[in-house]
Amino acid sequence: MKTIKKIFGSTVILILLSSCSSVKMIDSWKNLEVSDLKDKKMMIVSKTDDKTARIRFEKDLVQHLNKKGYQSVESYIMFPKSSSTKELSEQEMTEIKSILKNRGIKVVIMTTLKDCEEYTKTTTINNSYYEAYPSYYGLGYYRGFYGYYRTIYLESNPVTMITTNAKKYTLETVIFDLTQSEEKQVLSVITTEIDDPKVLGTISTDFSKKIVKELDK
Repeated sequence: MKTIKKIFGSTVILILLSSCSSVKMIDSWKNLEVSDLKDKKMMIVSKTDDKTARIRFEKDLVQHLNKKGYQSVESYIMFPKSSSTKELSEQEMTEIKSILKNRGIKVVIMTTLKDCEEYTKTTTINNSYYEAYPSYYGLGYYRGFYGYYRTIYLESNPVTMITTNAKKYTLETVIFDLTQSEEKQVLSVITTEIDDPKVLGTISTDFSKKIVKELDK
């Protein structure tokens, strides 16, 4: 498994995916007066300097939103030459507002990095392997059917302890309604935590599912 290099820029996170899900919803706020967003076209923005990760992140969220009846489009499609982390001038902002208005974009969903915490992670590796039938309520019951039916693993020596450095990321996803006045544009804020991601694959999909689930509440 290849180790991912630094993916997110200084303002955003790009730790998109790991071999197993490590995405956890830790907080959510929603304006109770928000109406159904499915009749409003929206743009998805992932603020990152990594082009490949930005495309994957936005594409997955758009896919899951549209499956649920939303009308969404990726920012990298609407602005292929634009950086999502670049500080924009007044003229550039005016141009972007004009493009969004002309294309009927009324809602923007933007994800940025809120925090990054480094910690030490200890993993126990047990190399012993036994052929046996597990009991219905014993060790091994909750694995996949074939592994459950055929074998179980029992703890025995030798046991190897591996200590590694890991990172835990906190992401903030904010939903804006561009048809409202500036002080009323924030419709929802969703905070998620991603623990020690390594491989592009599962995290982006799981993250997208959790965001869509929150919007559907």
